[in-house]
Amino acid sequence: MATTARLAQPKHAPLQTRAAAGFTLTEMVVIMVIIGVLAVFMLPKLTGIGVVQQRADYDKVTFALQYARKGAIARRRYVCVAVSASAVTLTIDPNPPESTATPFGGTCPFATALPLPAPDSACSGTNQTCVKTITLSSSAGTFQFDPLGRASTAATITVSGFPSMKVESETGLVH
Repeated sequence: MATTARLAQPKHAPLQTRAAAGFTLTEMVVIMVIIGVLAVFMLPKLTGIGVVQQRADYDKVTFALQYARKGAIARRRYVCVAVSASAVTLTIDPNPPESTATPFGGTCPFATALPLPAPDSACSGTNQTCVKTITLSSSAGTFQFDPLGRASTAATITVSGFPSMKVESETGLVH
């Protein structure tokens, strides 16, 4: 008789009501996706991620100066660098150094653009690097690199919020 009593009992206990069950996996995934999307768009504005953009602009200017020096050496030409408050512009002498009468010093007499390997989409020309989050000023508004990589004058480029960049006249080294 004990055997028949066991068979009469239901195999499963009654289910708990839906209100006490908690969240479903689908609801949890949807909430996590919404939080992730909000974090991607709101976190940079709240945490001052603008510092990253400032550093990117600083690095773009450093790269442009180093590229100008290397371009002068590789092409065996004079390369001119013009620094303004929001851009660095590179031009190159189309003639070999032997045919250039007075290349060193003064203003940039060259009109031929020295295109950057990756043009800056923020600028109108292929030979410019533009900055939006920092301000530039230079002790020499324009200077040149000769075919040996030397600078026409020592230049200090002051960048708001970062250490100054220095261009040595004897070696043309940018640091």
